[in-house]
Amino acid sequence: MKFRKSTAVVLGSVLLTGGLLAGCSDNAKDANTGNDSNGAATNTQQNTETDAAAAPKVNAFGWTVPEKTITIDYYSADKENPDKAAKKLVAIHDYILENFNVDVKKTSYDVDGKEKLNLMLASSDYPGVMSSIDSESLDKWRSQGKLIDLAPLVDKYGPNIKKELGAKYSSYLDKDGKLWGVPRGWGYLPIPDFSAHIRWDWYQAMGSPKIETPDDYYNVLKQMVADHPKNAQGEKTYAISWNDQVGINNVMGIWGLKDGYKEDASHNLTHWLNTSEGLEAVKYYNRFYREGLMDPDSFLNKFDDWKLKFSNERILGHIGPWWQSWNAGHEVWKTTMQGWTDEQRYVQIGLKAPEAEAAYLSPKDTTGWNYTVITDKEEHPEDIIKFLDFEMTPIGTRLLGWGIPNLPESVWNYEEGGKWSFNEEHKKELFAGTLDFEKEDELTGWNQIWLAHPQGLMSDDNKSTAWYDQNFNMEDKWKALMNTNLKDTIYDNTARRVVFSVDNPLTIVNQQIEDLIKTGFAKAVMSKSEQEAVNAFNDMKDKAEKLGLKDIEAFRTKEYQNNLAKMQ
Repeated sequence: MKFRKSTAVVLGSVLLTGGLLAGCSDNAKDANTGNDSNGAATNTQQNTETDAAAAPKVNAFGWTVPEKTITIDYYSADKENPDKAAKKLVAIHDYILENFNVDVKKTSYDVDGKEKLNLMLASSDYPGVMSSIDSESLDKWRSQGKLIDLAPLVDKYGPNIKKELGAKYSSYLDKDGKLWGVPRGWGYLPIPDFSAHIRWDWYQAMGSPKIETPDDYYNVLKQMVADHPKNAQGEKTYAISWNDQVGINNVMGIWGLKDGYKEDASHNLTHWLNTSEGLEAVKYYNRFYREGLMDPDSFLNKFDDWKLKFSNERILGHIGPWWQSWNAGHEVWKTTMQGWTDEQRYVQIGLKAPEAEAAYLSPKDTTGWNYTVITDKEEHPEDIIKFLDFEMTPIGTRLLGWGIPNLPESVWNYEEGGKWSFNEEHKKELFAGTLDFEKEDELTGWNQIWLAHPQGLMSDDNKSTAWYDQNFNMEDKWKALMNTNLKDTIYDNTARRVVFSVDNPLTIVNQQIEDLIKTGFAKAVMSKSEQEAVNAFNDMKDKAEKLGLKDIEAFRTKEYQNNLAKMQ
């Protein structure tokens, strides 16, 4: 803040001097009214100095820097380690404060976001801004009068919000034209999210046997464990493992289910519990467990513990987000493993059950992941909207997506006037697999402040995206391989978006079923025999039916069919 303090002192001196000059000028004019030309010149100089002092400062990114610091104190409902999150925020926080005079304070917890939001609501202890708020939570907070309508503020202070969302903007308004949240991660980015993974160098050493079906994958991993039963420290290895971020609906996609549901020709939806495909998936994963090939902590692992198992070469395969095995595998090994080679990594591969039309692993909801909301505790909501409006612009998305520019560690360069370029050296490191993502997070803060920007392609060039490493997919050997392997697993799931509003009696039913599945799926997969797994599956199914699963299916089907009709 030294810069701002000294600036304020200089500005104060200018204003004080201007005031004294004005006083002298007036006195001189009164004393010598005959010197009109000299007096006029003095007044012109005074006005020029005053105008210069009063003119707002616009920074290199086009942001009008406010005289008074804007404070954005927000809670992120994304589950993450608070210490790590705070460490990664420091650099971008300081940069935004220095160059924008905006003080962004972020709070996060390593707990379930919905549960934390419920506690905040019950205790009335919550901040003025909250992000990563899902549709159901948003509706709950709205119904209790805790959120403010953003539509009037967007009308007045958010031209770029409207411009970037375009025709989609009206879809975020309720029936009364009110806007309760600004979307996060909206837009369509046709890249994979989920996949099967395999330890590449060991797979190559096996002769790269064919992997197309779940059984192929199982057999290869079983042999790989036989070839590498223990790591260098003598610890047992496993074919697959999950962590507490496992997406059950996604791991069902291999059997042709879309986001956990089967669809018929008339667009009727059936939950995986009521399908033969769902049972086959449970039996398949149970097979790993029964034969000692699944990490017994798969449903207990915190991500950091799971990552340690990966980096210690204890996990040979994975079914989940593509980036997880990168982050836990070669991105660690390249700095810790002596003699590391580029082949020592995990590669993403496509799997499809023989009877499935396709493997639907990566649903894309162009509406966005969730929302940033402003609560009734925010004293200056207009300031928040102004910053969200900047973040929505392509240059705002680049800054907050790619992080601080023009540093030795920066992945991009920026010049006043809008000219930008990627740092070629870091781009080479990305392709070589030696770019230190953890270091980039800390030193440049990419995507550490994600309040409103899109995940889809930016409007000014229709090719840049907020994910730095996704800007060169087909230039990067390993990304190109991943995208080729998984090109048929990505699908637009926007029409299936369903909001369980607080006044919908099925909202509680849906949550009860989701809670049942979290524990029931784990119990079925970790059964000691296939018959026990089948029994656990049927028990889970019966309990879900009693809770109202058929009603959930009917509601989702109706909403889905209505959404499809609107899109035609």
